[in-house]
Amino acid sequence: MSKLNEANYRLDAAMTSLEKAVEARREVSAQAGEANAQNDQLQAELDTLRADFATLRDTSGTVSSRLNDAIGRLRNMLDE
Repeated sequence: MSKLNEANYRLDAAMTSLEKAVEARREVSAQAGEANAQNDQLQAELDTLRADFATLRDTSGTVSSRLNDAIGRLRNMLDE
C-alpha cells in the first residue's frame, strides 16, 4: 500500500469516527432536550398541585372551623 493510499485510509477512518461522534452527540443533545422539556412540564404540574393543595388546606380549615362552631351551638342548644 502506498503512503498516499494509507493516508487516505486513515483519513477515511478518522472521518467515519468523527461522524459517529457527532451523531452520538446529537442524540445525547436531543435526549437532554426532551428530558428538559419533561422536567419543565413536571415542574409546572407540581406547582399547580402545590397551589391546589394550599387552596384545599385553607378550605379544609375554614370548613373545620365552621363545623366546630355549629357543633358548639348545637351543644349549647341541647344544654338549655
